Amino acid sequence: MSIDPKASVLEDVWLQVFSLLLIVAGIFSLHYMLRPAPAQAQLQPLAAALPAAAQPVQARGAPLTEALPARQEATAAAALPEAAAEKPAAPRAPGRWVVGKSGDPGVNCSSLGDAVTRAADGDSIALLPGAYEVSVLTSKSLSISGGGRSPEAVELTNSLNPTFAVSGGRLVMENLTISNTSEMDYWALSVSRAAVVLRSVNVKSSGKGVKVQGGDLQASDCEFEASTGLSVSGKSKVKLTGVSITGRALGVSAQDSQADLQVDDSHISGGGGAGLRVSDGAWARVSGTTISGNRYAGIMVASGAEVRVSKSQLTGNGECGAYIEENGKLVLEKVTLTRNKCGVGFAGAGSLEARENKFADNSLGAIAVSPLEGDKALITGSGNSGLLVPGEKRPAAKKRAPAAAAEEEGGRSEE
Repeated sequence: MSIDPKASVLEDVWLQVFSLLLIVAGIFSLHYMLRPAPAQAQLQPLAAALPAAAQPVQARGAPLTEALPARQEATAAAALPEAAAEKPAAPRAPGRWVVGKSGDPGVNCSSLGDAVTRAADGDSIALLPGAYEVSVLTSKSLSISGGGRSPEAVELTNSLNPTFAVSGGRLVMENLTISNTSEMDYWALSVSRAAVVLRSVNVKSSGKGVKVQGGDLQASDCEFEASTGLSVSGKSKVKLTGVSITGRALGVSAQDSQADLQVDDSHISGGGGAGLRVSDGAWARVSGTTISGNRYAGIMVASGAEVRVSKSQLTGNGECGAYIEENGKLVLEKVTLTRNKCGVGFAGAGSLEARENKFADNSLGAIAVSPLEGDKALITGSGNSGLLVPGEKRPAAKKRAPAAAAEEEGGRSEE
């Protein structure tokens, strides 16, 4: 059987042409699939040219981009990054919790402990008048206030455990009383690693009053009455303004080189020991304050501590207005020291800087120094009444005016 060479050649040519057409068609198809989506302006004429029945129902009379089916919109939203798809949540409004008897108008908590547990940072708690048996420990940032006309109308108390402890956050308390009647000498209020603000708060305890250890406290228009009114230690910063403190054993104690105490326009009295004791390198500033009626000394400065007192009164204390020992430093400026056993006493090495003070009616004099430690007491300053600082020249007597002197001589002659 013979094969025509011309037919074979022609068949090969057609096969090559057909293969080329397939390649070209594949390239065009690939280009069509990979090209960008048409712009909205280009798609609108196409949509308008479609029969009405062929268009989506939502698209009639609207641009094509606004007529995407819901499923396509959900798919497009899912394709967006999470940060762009999620809207930021609106800030939460602070909550308000009202504590009182169940059934009373507006009450939504029957106990303070329940309110503190349910509250979130930034919430406020209002206590209706009454006495509440509590033992609370919190680290939340809250505001707690009494709803009575005076701090005595709302009382937080406990007879077996500490009454209130704060271990974190920022707590504001106002217009209420914190008491403790336990025989275990607990603190009525303790603050640790937290910031506490007290406004018109009374603290009354058969044991101890307020303890601040490694925390911050601001108290204004308050009353503290306890065996120890206030103790400050650790890295703490405490500011008292208009606070009355009665410490049956000790009024205020500040100890630790990182403790910073400021007392303004306050009253410290009735201490069985010292009204204010500052030791172990602590730092204290006292201004516009009366420290009186303490059995031992009004102020005791010891162990490298420093106390600066200005425009204040140290009066009626059983021993000295102030006592210095163990390298304590005391600075007095415009202070009145009266009716103490002595103005300032030295029980050991220490320093006193006294400027423009008044020493009067102290039975042992302005300064009393231990006979064995006399050479270690350093006294400097000037301008004091009733105290002549070593090395200071006594002020010269004022000269009388010539006319007054002549008149006096004339009077004597006539006599």
